[in-house]
Amino acid sequence: MGGHRPEGLDDVREWFSCFLSEPHGELGREGSVCPFVAPARRAESLFLEEVAYDAGRGWPGIAEVMCKQMDSYAERSWPTGKEAVSALVTVVHSMPAHHWPLLDEAQRRVKAEAVRRGLMIGQFHPHCPEPGVWNPSFTVSRSPRPLFAIRYMALHDILFLHADPELFAEYDRRFGDRYEGHSRTHLPSRFVELYEAAKNGGRTRTEYIDYQSIDVLLSLQRPHTAHPAEMSFYLVGQAKELLFKLVYEEVSAARLALVVDEADNASWNLRRAATALDLLARTWDVLATISPAEFNAFREQLGSASGIDSYMYRMLEFALGRKSDSMARRHAEVPGVAESVYRELHRSSVYDEALGLLHRRGLLTDGAEAGEWHPDALRQAWVRVYEAHGPSSDLFRLGETLMDLAHAFSRWRSLHLLLVERTIGNKHGTGGTTGVDWLRRSADHRFFPELWEARSILPMGAPLW
Repeated sequence: MGGHRPEGLDDVREWFSCFLSEPHGELGREGSVCPFVAPARRAESLFLEEVAYDAGRGWPGIAEVMCKQMDSYAERSWPTGKEAVSALVTVVHSMPAHHWPLLDEAQRRVKAEAVRRGLMIGQFHPHCPEPGVWNPSFTVSRSPRPLFAIRYMALHDILFLHADPELFAEYDRRFGDRYEGHSRTHLPSRFVELYEAAKNGGRTRTEYIDYQSIDVLLSLQRPHTAHPAEMSFYLVGQAKELLFKLVYEEVSAARLALVVDEADNASWNLRRAATALDLLARTWDVLATISPAEFNAFREQLGSASGIDSYMYRMLEFALGRKSDSMARRHAEVPGVAESVYRELHRSSVYDEALGLLHRRGLLTDGAEAGEWHPDALRQAWVRVYEAHGPSSDLFRLGETLMDLAHAFSRWRSLHLLLVERTIGNKHGTGGTTGVDWLRRSADHRFFPELWEARSILPMGAPLW
């Protein structure tokens, strides 16, 4: 795509004068549809350019042109004192009508970059779905041709930036002082309401949005490339972190239940944790749909970022009993994280508390003073649970739900190994690991090993209970 001074765009110029510069009955407010166009035309600070559409590059190509035009906009010499009403409008010619939605996607992708530069970028085309701010049923951004416009951010852009915390932060940095003291009395009440709501976390939504913090949650996706597969990778990564926290919270609740000898309550929590781990295992199915070529397209942007540095995962491993000083040290220099990781490292695990319960029930004696039992004693204790108790026993149910959890975790690790092997082969991992070799060793680990080993020494023959 290359920019040049356009000729024969009378329909666009007419749209400027007869639509954007005029009031409209469906707008929902007084004044012209776009308050910038008429002042910009009078100041001779509205530039119109045209670029050719490259159908082979789709929306990423449009996004690249948008960024180049933002560079061009920033480098221009605008009429003195008229910078605030300067605008660069770029018409995308030779774009098939069925490709117009790609213009919407490109704008969505570059909007944050524009705001970081103190700019606003908007897309327009004959089928543009953008709703009006004051009347959402009014499709305000429909133009005779596909185009996009760039201008400087303005005070009234609170209307467009209040819902996204990152974008609002940029707005607040530039215009926050206008909402202080006497100055705010001259602002429209709607601006003040939206500004205050954004400053307070956006709590002007429905009860569901507020309860789940949905607006905040959905504003946290910031892929580093325009490759579509990266968004899937990014979202699955965030979903995994949320599920790690879910499993960790349930395991922690089970641990506390065991402290007070409530084995069935602990089993109930462990049952939910195991089910969540099954859901975690399905996340690998989603990532398996990303081909090696797609992953390689954005892998460099990960740098050294790796799941090995997930502190929520690490805390979950510690909570289940796999403690590691070296793994804890990976988080030692991260304020706020190090404290949580080391606290979990030093805390008893859910398995420790399960063994403590077996001791209090008379099934473990050796090493009880130090809380350190010989592996043979642990295996025999679990064998006695299975020999002497059936499903009606809370200890039997505890053993089985612990096994459900360990089984689900091992399955999750095994599927991780398979996914990495099919995606990157034997390449090293981004976190400095050896990749599949490291994952294979990790997949061989079993939580609650004596509970697994007890299966090997259970006598033949069905118990009568």
